[in-house]
Amino acid sequence: MAVNFSTLVYLPNFDMFARPVTITPLASQPGMPAYGARGIYDTRPVDVAGMDGSIISDQQTILDVRDDEFTVVPEQLDRINIPPDADAGNIGVGDYEVVDTEANGGGETTLVIRKIVTARPS
Repeated sequence: MAVNFSTLVYLPNFDMFARPVTITPLASQPGMPAYGARGIYDTRPVDVAGMDGSIISDQQTILDVRDDEFTVVPEQLDRINIPPDADAGNIGVGDYEVVDTEANGGGETTLVIRKIVTARPS
């Protein structure tokens, strides 16, 4: 018996934990306007091994989205705005660029995102 992960597992989780975002589809749908969506914002640890055996620890910022909620799932170079959300503690507020995507094959795609910061005049 097949399990519909998108409906049985992801949907209840998204109903509980997802927050609103605005996606500007620069690469996935060029020329189309920005639209509202939702996703689960998180960070995950990343360890990089140096050639000398040292380990550099960093973190990767992600936004999980349900594929069923999109006509076209966001792609690399799309922009995402995460507005303030008091329920989420206002963590992750700002503009991001999608730098990578990872589909899990079960109806969820992880967007690896990088915060866009404006250079300060010197």
